[in-house]
Amino acid sequence: MALIEGINGQSLYFAAAQSAANKAAQDQTARKNEKAASAKKSRFATEFEKKQQEQQFISERLPLEILEMSQEDAVVFLKDAVESSGDELKRDQSPENMEKYRRNVSSFIKYIVKNNFEVVSQKRFGRTRKGRPLDPRIQIQIIDQKLNQLARDVLYTQSKNLDILARVEELNGMIIDLIAA
Repeated sequence: MALIEGINGQSLYFAAAQSAANKAAQDQTARKNEKAASAKKSRFATEFEKKQQEQQFISERLPLEILEMSQEDAVVFLKDAVESSGDELKRDQSPENMEKYRRNVSSFIKYIVKNNFEVVSQKRFGRTRKGRPLDPRIQIQIIDQKLNQLARDVLYTQSKNLDILARVEELNGMIIDLIAA
């Protein structure tokens, strides 16, 4: 009798162990399937986000070369583009060089504004004398002081070229006014 209980006890033990092992194997297979599905989903999501970011760069007229760069590398790339096109503009003040310089300065400023400034709007309670609600208080916060100083330095060193560009834009505006009149 003791021998039969020992065999049945062992068989119950092995049956329970086998059942636990099967359950663990099923759980592991289910986790692998979930990981594979989430990996596919995350790859799709990252590709989708990448395409959205690419479209945003195109709409903001920022160069696609800086899309994969770190913020510091992108700033250096844009700064170098401004300086090199500024040097070309100094050498040859052709319309093509002016347009290239204007485009590079515009891209540099857009990138700095997009990545270095944060606009915080705080609702104010109360009313004006005329009974209208008060306008919200808007505050611009500078995220990176070094980046802000770099932007100031670049714009200061390029001030002569920017003056030339401003005069050209002013002349273009006058020409459009004459044509419209």
